[in-house]
Amino acid sequence: MSILDNVDFLTDEKRNNINIKILKQAVEGGNVSHANLFYGNSMNLLSKLALFYSASINCNNSGCGTCSICSNTLKGIYSNVLVVEAMGSTLRIEEVFELQRFMNVSSYVPGKKICVIKEVELMNDEASNRLLKTLEEPPDKDCVFILLTEDISVILPTIVSRCTVFKWDFNLEKDEDLKFDNRQLDDILNKGIKSIIKSEGSKGTGNSLPLHLSVDLINRLNKMAEKIKIWRNGELNKIKDSGAAGSDIKKYKKILESSCKRKLNKFLNLGMNKVFDIMSAWLEDIMAVKAGASEDGLNYRKNYFFIIENTSNVKIDKIFKLLETVEKNRIYLKYSIYKELALDNIFLQFQNLS
Repeated sequence: MSILDNVDFLTDEKRNNINIKILKQAVEGGNVSHANLFYGNSMNLLSKLALFYSASINCNNSGCGTCSICSNTLKGIYSNVLVVEAMGSTLRIEEVFELQRFMNVSSYVPGKKICVIKEVELMNDEASNRLLKTLEEPPDKDCVFILLTEDISVILPTIVSRCTVFKWDFNLEKDEDLKFDNRQLDDILNKGIKSIIKSEGSKGTGNSLPLHLSVDLINRLNKMAEKIKIWRNGELNKIKDSGAAGSDIKKYKKILESSCKRKLNKFLNLGMNKVFDIMSAWLEDIMAVKAGASEDGLNYRKNYFFIIENTSNVKIDKIFKLLETVEKNRIYLKYSIYKELALDNIFLQFQNLS
């Protein structure tokens, strides 16, 4: 049985089953497409799937999952596999040059040379055009490219047209990058928002509440993100124990550090989105209660009586304005906003809803 038969992070959907069947037939028949594009709603799980496929391509048993080829490929440290990702906010032409050099150098071991390109939607125009030329004129028949994206709509259409495209549906519960302890965020925010509303814009210690809440949330998110550093240390140990050449270990460590940085940034942004979701739910509940909604109609039913007792002077127009502020800051996350300052601004507006 192939490791492609045991991808437990895929949902049991017809599309996924058809995709897996196509990939297995390609491997078993020796007809692997030289350009593939995987897209879905989790870069972490797309990356895992790409490595499953890469292992199957080069494994002598079409993906046994236990041989050294499979084992090292799944760790991302097999000499015939290169994983390319952005070193900053964009994928630049330098990264494309790197994959071209990799593909043009003869391999030390038999099999196909595979390049996995993560977050290909981050490519700038120069890099996109260079990649397109490489896809149109691959170095040889043993080159395989697997492009990964969460947003196919922003990729150069000519690149998409050169690829065999696979859309995947993932079980996000299996994505460690997306897991949060929502109870912690709920607890901090519910207590904090209640305290801010009860302070009713009073002077003195009340004015410091929003700032303290912002600090508490950022500290909590950073603490939750410690698991990414633990993951990085585990991956470093795998690389050191892999038996790979010194030059390869250096290359893998560089890629790992870049990956850790991007995972950390994405985790914190996802955490901020959870915070924004909770804020919006609170504001929606206040509006619903003021419009006469019952307890059953709220996002947080447990807050019904608190809202009844403490928001009689809240103005609807200020709620709408604050909802707009929350959504604007959600958009600004893409541009690396100063998160604590954004939270300060929102919580200060919470304090002055009356």
